[in-house]
Amino acid sequence: MTIRDGVYRLKNLKSGTYLDNSEKNRETIHGWDSRPGSGNQEWEVRQQNDDSYILRNVASRRYVHASGGRDGTKVKAEDTEREASHWNIRDAGDNTYNIYLKGSNGVIDLDMGKDENGTSISIWGHTEARQQRWKFEKVRDLGGDHREDRRDQPGGQQPLPQPGGGGGGGGGAGRYQGAVPAGRYWVRNAHSGTAMDLSGSNPNDGAAIIGYQVTQGNNQQWDFEPGVQGYRLRNIATGTYLSVRPTDQLQDGVLPTGNKNIQTEWDVQGDSNGYYLQLPGTNLVVDLAQGSAQDGAKICLWTRSGANNQRWLLIRA
Repeated sequence: MTIRDGVYRLKNLKSGTYLDNSEKNRETIHGWDSRPGSGNQEWEVRQQNDDSYILRNVASRRYVHASGGRDGTKVKAEDTEREASHWNIRDAGDNTYNIYLKGSNGVIDLDMGKDENGTSISIWGHTEARQQRWKFEKVRDLGGDHREDRRDQPGGQQPLPQPGGGGGGGGGAGRYQGAVPAGRYWVRNAHSGTAMDLSGSNPNDGAAIIGYQVTQGNNQQWDFEPGVQGYRLRNIATGTYLSVRPTDQLQDGVLPTGNKNIQTEWDVQGDSNGYYLQLPGTNLVVDLAQGSAQDGAKICLWTRSGANNQRWLLIRA
């Protein structure tokens, strides 16, 4: 069975632990207990033109890499994609797979199949050992790959729903169409893997918008409603909007907040590596301050730089 492109968690058959990218040292890949919702254990799996695959961590944006196929070579997470970041994924039976370094007989192996947190991952010659077999547990389709939402139209774009979902003719003129369809999303930072969170589900104007570990609560879900120049982001828990107040000076460091009657529009640009939420007419984007993975990290506006803490993964809710 062929692995299709998507975001997966990789579970070792022997230990039951998961392939995990360490938060303390981003080069380190090790085995760790299950942490559902953690970007450190979620991997973008993409098939290449030569039928090999690349595996990229959702939280760190690093690639699974090995410098060679010799026994004992450490499997690491590297910033850039290289030839040694390409893998052949082969069916090992019982819905498990071996992950071979392209061009070698070496596979990704969990040291002795240990179930302790921090167990090292290395390359080892293929055997029938269970610690070399991995289950690919699909989390979702790749961000930005909305094939199931598209229709066979020129350009492949789905018409965006109109506010209120009502019928009636002629209402679509001038409506915004962004890089993703309108709809409900979890919004997660491409650098930290943490969620855009309306703090405490506070319904009051001026409520803080922060980075927070993924809980999948309603205060981390946002409706993308089409406006004229962008989407309005409405929080599901409160019905308030991600907004910049008219009194705010548009400069680096401004804090967007939750508000009922201020419905700021955001131009959504990007691709499956992450999307920018940009304030129309400016070069300011929504930014997770310093890419912090700490609960309560500030979310602010900052001049667009291309850094991953300014990119957001949009996951259908």
